Amino acid sequence: MAASMYRVEDAKVRNFYSPFYGHDVKDLSVALAAMRRRHERVVFLAGDSSLDNKYWFDDVAQALNGYEEFLAPQVMKKDVCYWINERCVAEGKSMGCVNTAVEATCLNDRAFGRLLPQDEFIRDNIARDDVLVVSVGGNDVALQPLLCTAINLAALVCCTPTACLERCACASPPNLGVDLGCLGCGLPGCVAGTCTGWPPGFGYVVDLFKNRVETYVRRLCAKTKPRKVLVCAIYYPEETTRGGWADASLRAMRYDANPGKLQLLIRKVFTHATVKIRVPGVEVVPVPLFEVLDSRDPRDYEQRVEPSAGAGAKMADAFHANF
Repeated sequence: MAASMYRVEDAKVRNFYSPFYGHDVKDLSVALAAMRRRHERVVFLAGDSSLDNKYWFDDVAQALNGYEEFLAPQVMKKDVCYWINERCVAEGKSMGCVNTAVEATCLNDRAFGRLLPQDEFIRDNIARDDVLVVSVGGNDVALQPLLCTAINLAALVCCTPTACLERCACASPPNLGVDLGCLGCGLPGCVAGTCTGWPPGFGYVVDLFKNRVETYVRRLCAKTKPRKVLVCAIYYPEETTRGGWADASLRAMRYDANPGKLQLLIRKVFTHATVKIRVPGVEVVPVPLFEVLDSRDPRDYEQRVEPSAGAGAKMADAFHANF
């Protein structure tokens, strides 16, 4: 872990929740120092707004589990990180959580071996007894799809019979270790997945959520292998058409007309991709968030694709069951 982080033990953070894109690394240093002083191990969150959901609601609570030491005022947003810390207090666990995930980011932002500053913070500070929770890839479909991503998803959602996807889906694309992000338009995934999956398009999607996620997780663990890594499969989007930033993408995937088709694809990706992610020397636990949130309950969602404050509590329960 970074020795310099203990120099911030007396710092107070006044704008911890102000950034849209995650938290500032300097503020994370203060938070991590507080967690290390009080707890035996730390939970790091990595990925996108499925974990960094603080922007989408105003629900707050009294700071706890060590956050009261440095937040000014002593108030926390009820995001996923808050609820993990709340459960730690309730269950008497010597464990704290730090949100190092970053809103509105995707795997393409981490292409060419790059890591975001918050990712580098994880890599440089995670310890052997810590836990890493990763949820990423959803924005590569809903927010910033590459050309090949859009084509392969269209083949699956618009051209593949549901019965074929249900009974015949299979894929085992090799991890080529090549991630060109936007520059490659998804061509490496096509090369890896086209001849190793069925129906057409499924191998590409499995490459995205197995190989590319696996490569990202391995880079986070490059310096120190944590005790455990929880890798999440994304939850179903909300079925109610209340309006949200992802409406256009959901309509393109025919989710409003037939939500069951995309939900089936999410389950198949979990089975053929998430479950098969491996990190040498680390226990990897797949977590199906689609079993945690209720796609028919608007109370679980903001903007149809962001976890609400209440959904964060459900997710925290699921994570604690696997810590």
